[in-house]
Amino acid sequence: MKFLILSLFLFCQVNALDFKQKLILKTVKNVASHYPDNKGQTFEDTAMAICMTETSGGKLNFGDAQLLKKGIKKASYGIMQVRLGTARFVAKVFKLRSVQSMSDLQLIKKMMHNNLFNAKIGVLYIVWCSNHSKSYFETVSRYNGGRVNHPYYNRVQKNLKLLRKHNL
Repeated sequence: MKFLILSLFLFCQVNALDFKQKLILKTVKNVASHYPDNKGQTFEDTAMAICMTETSGGKLNFGDAQLLKKGIKKASYGIMQVRLGTARFVAKVFKLRSVQSMSDLQLIKKMMHNNLFNAKIGVLYIVWCSNHSKSYFETVSRYNGGRVNHPYYNRVQKNLKLLRKHNL
């Protein structure tokens, strides 16, 4: 029953995007346009679809409650639902010195309260996933923690179609 209610909620949110959601999605799209992978490809549409999948375009801007019970370092944060470990990894790979110098608490706060920053970390992780994947399917799956994740990939694809329907 909870899954049905959540599914209906998310469906309604996608079919009636409000101003804040559109603004967040456009922010994600803009950030993604600046970071190509090794092949020169950018991931504007994919990043927006991931944002929709993760937080309904910023409507559900909180981490996984089950992971949060395991500690703040295990939860996901912000519009792109980035984990602390992922943010640290991205900072190291892309040599983001200012991020590397932040404490865990500073980084978590910034991921939670700065959508532009959160989008950048999420997009850079998509770029890394693309650079280390054999296919687009694997790139999207890796964003959610696995090389093969059909349910997640399918949700992202569904959101991609809905965003195109809204001309975003």
